[in-house]
Amino acid sequence: MFRTGIIGMGGIGRHLAEEVRSHPRGAIGAVVDVNEENLAAAGEAFDLDESALYTDEAEMYAEKSLDAVVVATPPGFHFDQIRAAFDRDLHVLCEKPVVLDSAEAREVVRWVREEGHVLMAGYQRHLDPGFVAARDRWAEGDLDPTFATGSLTQDWRHHYEAGTNWRMDPDIGGGGHLFSVGTHVVESVLWMTGLTPVSVTAEMSFHDDGRRVDEQSAMTVRFDNGAIASFGDSGVVPRTMEHIHVWDEEGAVYLEGEDWGTRELSVINADGDRRTPDLSDAEARTKFEAFVDAVESGTEPPATAEDALRVTALLEAAYESARTGSRVDVDL
Repeated sequence: MFRTGIIGMGGIGRHLAEEVRSHPRGAIGAVVDVNEENLAAAGEAFDLDESALYTDEAEMYAEKSLDAVVVATPPGFHFDQIRAAFDRDLHVLCEKPVVLDSAEAREVVRWVREEGHVLMAGYQRHLDPGFVAARDRWAEGDLDPTFATGSLTQDWRHHYEAGTNWRMDPDIGGGGHLFSVGTHVVESVLWMTGLTPVSVTAEMSFHDDGRRVDEQSAMTVRFDNGAIASFGDSGVVPRTMEHIHVWDEEGAVYLEGEDWGTRELSVINADGDRRTPDLSDAEARTKFEAFVDAVESGTEPPATAEDALRVTALLEAAYESARTGSRVDVDL
């Protein structure tokens, strides 16, 4: 069995715990949460003995024998939690955003390269059949992306109004809606196209006086091959919607959808005709399935520490651009 500790039993932690339980070789070895109500709910939902419930991850490590951990806490805690797991020779599935800044991301990349542990980032688009098919267009052929647009909208107005959620604390959440949620769109474009961002200019509407927590943003990115991309993000609109359009010299791929389900892929050819490929969502792996496959096969996971570094460095430069009003180079 693949004995797994789960750190953080909020919504995403419970979702990943269900993936562990549903896996034929998965076993929940222990769960950790500082909120005792979350622990009690996890114990009941997953039929866990009280001895598997912890408020302190150090106690879990001292008492349980594990193969891996799932990190599903706010991103401000991830860096230390990844290090603690690696120190115990454990593999890590870490939810996104993986870390707070590019300095931490570079350290995590170095740890993975030098120590050989698996670190899988929780970017689920890497497992979505539409996104995989789009990526294959450029990874397996000679086409070069030339232009991209992407946007994501969601209703975070309750968070901004209350001001009590950890996402409103940049030392814990890392930033605002772009950093926490818009990262899905930005990271997806980077991963699918394989392009390297070189500079960015951005404008943001900030929620806080420190200009760290954004409500809405718009940014333009220039890539090393001369391609450009435009991204928009808002956390103050009433509906979750997403679109990603990427063009090359022979047409485009469109990925679009609402809420948090599977995105629909359509392909536009050089004549402007649009078709929808027949893709099977049933073949998509869960995050935990992909994580276990990477550990057991010794291969790279679908979303890597390097992927996390690329999007973190780009978003870091975007926030700097929004605060300074200048175009900022992306430090990779």
